[in-house]
Amino acid sequence: MIDQPPTYLRLEIELERITGRSGADSAPAPGRLRGALGKALVDAFCPFGEPCCDPKGKGRRTPTAAATDLCRLAAGCPYGALFAASLTRRPPFALYVPERPSDGGPTMVEVTLYGPAWRHYPWVLSALGRCLGENGPRDLSGLRLGTVRRIRPDRGEEALSSGDLTNLPADLSPDVLGLAPEVFVAPRPVAVELLSPTHLLRKGRSIPREQPVPFEILVKSTLDRFAGLYGDTASPILAPEVRSGLEAEAARVPLLEQDLRAAQASHYSRRSRAHLDLGGSVGRLLYGGEAAAFAHILPAAEVLHLGKNPTFGCGRLRVDLVEP
Repeated sequence: MIDQPPTYLRLEIELERITGRSGADSAPAPGRLRGALGKALVDAFCPFGEPCCDPKGKGRRTPTAAATDLCRLAAGCPYGALFAASLTRRPPFALYVPERPSDGGPTMVEVTLYGPAWRHYPWVLSALGRCLGENGPRDLSGLRLGTVRRIRPDRGEEALSSGDLTNLPADLSPDVLGLAPEVFVAPRPVAVELLSPTHLLRKGRSIPREQPVPFEILVKSTLDRFAGLYGDTASPILAPEVRSGLEAEAARVPLLEQDLRAAQASHYSRRSRAHLDLGGSVGRLLYGGEAAAFAHILPAAEVLHLGKNPTFGCGRLRVDLVEP
């Protein structure tokens, strides 16, 4: 894997309701949205008609000698870069679809692109627009592309377009994620909100909802996800001798409160002909004041999405220092 700059671009897209068009009143399922987005990218860019860059795919052609080799065009193709992870260990994007507000507010979709994948954002937005309305699945048929905003590291918003993608700025540049050098922060509790179904892992297995989620699991998951997207040498913090010390220190941070509930979701993939369990835990975790010492790492957890299936809308968190 080639080490990549720790850049990212987070976009918030408003999906407007089309007047007079029937469609689901709830937010679209992230798995369905992911599938529609992938299909739109294949239709626009794949010269073979079916993706040949994914060894799990059902494409009729194999452009290289071995079935598991990537198509030679994959590194420059939006589908190959995003879905086949031609430049990273993991697919370099994440989705998040919040529940539609009960007051009938707009449907929102969040797309985060990591590393060099940020350059594909115009094609991602264009493909998203194509898979809405009459060209998309039933639960997307009553929607159209609306305002596109950029979400900055401080959670501030910057409008990029009002639905007309020709108005996107030509000089857009990504934000830098990074794992900042350690700085002193006075002890303060840290609250972690699991906003979408989250599978945090211990030794490769999901932690059951009824079991406590240790703080070191949160830190380890953040470092694993960062390394998977940007490479083991993308930050000095990832060096084994530094990382082991951090994880040992994180193990001493107490869990003060845990209020989690189950969120059930699944997705059927026609390409792999399998059901994917997208359920997980949502809710709130509160850690002791010692957690503030990890303020140089925790913001990355919010950007990266942690645990399993981030491209299916899972693992979106919000991390806040709590006022004493």
